[in-house]
Amino acid sequence: MSAQHDPEASAAEWRLAGRQRAWVYGWFSTLYAAELSDAMLTAYLAGEAAPLLGGLCALGLDAEVGRFQAALEALRNVPLVRLELAADFAQMFLLDLESGAPPYASVYAGDDPRFCGAAEAQMRQFLAVASRSIEPRFKEPADHLAVYLALMRHLLEAHADTSAIEPAAHDQADALQGALLDWLPKFVERHQRSGPQFDFYPALAALLLAFVQRDAMMLRDAAIQAA
Repeated sequence: MSAQHDPEASAAEWRLAGRQRAWVYGWFSTLYAAELSDAMLTAYLAGEAAPLLGGLCALGLDAEVGRFQAALEALRNVPLVRLELAADFAQMFLLDLESGAPPYASVYAGDDPRFCGAAEAQMRQFLAVASRSIEPRFKEPADHLAVYLALMRHLLEAHADTSAIEPAAHDQADALQGALLDWLPKFVERHQRSGPQFDFYPALAALLLAFVQRDAMMLRDAAIQAA
């Protein structure tokens, strides 16, 4: 441990970073849980996501943020833009397992990728043991990407005030690896070849993967520094 290490400062930074990271995971979860509403799309086109995107740029994700911003800007003058983007959402996430990019871990896991496979059963079991449940209005299998992202938000919020940074960082890194990084790259690759009308969802997927990878690296560094 460095002689300059300040545990109180480290704990304060951990708390602040945890709340900010929870917000980002919650934002991603919302975007994958349902189509964008008129109000959300209007807000994004008005620049209301700028603080969040600026924070992601500060993490070194300039290229991915730039692509996402360009994808947003391309929507600005599209007639009936919400309906057009909803059509992309359906093509990517709601149709067959081969031509789109289904947001379900089971589709990308193991040697037998299929809808409602082992990953879905494991998530249902995890939710039962953790005494958690999916909102009744969310009519999707338990291994939906939005569920994993929401659980990461809850985990970060639960760890936000802990002084035991090293084990919390290890727990979060393990959760990212087991819940997301084992299949998220395949999910993102599907986006890049699925050919939606707009780049919004492919750009979003690339930004998500870059953030999760960066977050996992930062967690490993935090654990080492706290040791």
